Amino acid sequence: MKEFFLIMPEIFLVITLAFVITGEITYYGEQVRLIIATSFLGLIAAFIQTIISYQYGPAQIFGGVLSVDGFSLFFKLLFIMLAAFSVSSVSQTSEVAPERRTEFCALILSAALAMCLVASASNLLLAFLSLLFLNVISYFLAAYGKHSILSTEAAVKYLTFGTVAGALLLYALAILFASSHSLNIYEMHRALVAIPLSPKVMLVVFGLSFLALSFQLGSFPMHLLVPDVLEGAPTPVSAFLSLGTRAAGFALATRFLIVVFAQPTLSKGQWQVLGQLDWTEIVSVIAGITMIMGSLLAFRQQGAKRLVGNLVVNETGFLLMGLLVLDEVGIAALLYNLVIELFALMGSFFVLSFLYNELKSDRMDDLRGMLKRAVPECICLVMFLLCLVGSPPMPGFIGKFTLIGVAIRHQRLALAAVGVISMVISTAAVARLAFHLMGDFKQTVGKPVSPDLSRKIFLGALVIPMTLVGIFADFVFSWAGHSLGFIFW
Repeated sequence: MKEFFLIMPEIFLVITLAFVITGEITYYGEQVRLIIATSFLGLIAAFIQTIISYQYGPAQIFGGVLSVDGFSLFFKLLFIMLAAFSVSSVSQTSEVAPERRTEFCALILSAALAMCLVASASNLLLAFLSLLFLNVISYFLAAYGKHSILSTEAAVKYLTFGTVAGALLLYALAILFASSHSLNIYEMHRALVAIPLSPKVMLVVFGLSFLALSFQLGSFPMHLLVPDVLEGAPTPVSAFLSLGTRAAGFALATRFLIVVFAQPTLSKGQWQVLGQLDWTEIVSVIAGITMIMGSLLAFRQQGAKRLVGNLVVNETGFLLMGLLVLDEVGIAALLYNLVIELFALMGSFFVLSFLYNELKSDRMDDLRGMLKRAVPECICLVMFLLCLVGSPPMPGFIGKFTLIGVAIRHQRLALAAVGVISMVISTAAVARLAFHLMGDFKQTVGKPVSPDLSRKIFLGALVIPMTLVGIFADFVFSWAGHSLGFIFW
């Protein structure tokens, strides 16, 4: 019975999804629709149940298929909050028609369920199937603007790259299973300690698995897919995909790499590479290329959504820096930055959706002078982006500063230097967008945008907690650090 209590968040998501689908089936033209309210209340219930689950302590359930621990609960809270913000924002955009919002809510709930399973999976077959389920839903979401050529193109690219990545990951898992005779990551670790893989086989396994995960994370060499998908998808979908699929990828990558390819050292809170292949050097190169490519491409973009998409790529490089140092502080900083991303990316795309509703474009030239027409919204957009790139004194700076500090402490000086350079370039890209929003002071602009209370409330619901995360950074870091007790060796 305790096992079912531990998966109550997922059960609540399934029940909410069933209510949403039933509500759509039984709809006969009533004026009042409660689909969004039902989805939101169900997500709140799942959020509360996730918090309650902390009292049970870490456990492996259903024969070791799922691990319910601080690590998985952290990501469940993140995914549920992301889904709640996405569902709440859809009523304030024209990119998702009112008659199609039920489908949108159903897809968001399904994706949240898949992401929760990815974060909890300690069996690689379940992790693969959950990731496949999430990606299939993401393809539908990317193609949600079915009358847009860019949306269709984004979905086709996403499907093509996802199929290749899935095949690569399956090959890697097959080799690991043949070597360890188990799909449980903890049993797999014990088998690899007893009979290590040769460096060549380890290189093939790690290369295939990380190349597959680079699709999920949005890192080099699959980083060019990210801005294409985020530009082509409807803006509310871009907000969800920019964090959701990447966070699920980092949840799987962290648990998979540290459990299977690392082992604890004598120093508390640190790990070392398992075997003779130092895969952290490979990830270090990938992280550096990802950061510098993301920032440089962001600086030269003419579209706001593509600019944010490349800033997301740059952010992925920073998060990889936190993973490869094999240090509790680094991974805690990774988790802290994901919390910052939740508010920064949701806010950025929410404002871009509002601007798109007004202008039917996200081109820099078309956004010129919008600050004079929509002061609060444009100021919030710049704040969100500066927080995302880690410019001081925004809360995101704390996470970036910690990641760079951990890299320096582990003698990753070149990587830390690349991180600083990419931060400067990314900040310049955001400043360029801000310059376009200000426009020419002598320029005549249209009439001010009419105030909307619900829009201001939503922006406040993002700005205030983002600021509080920075004020109470010590608490958030402590919570993230306690979430790392997921090793059951």
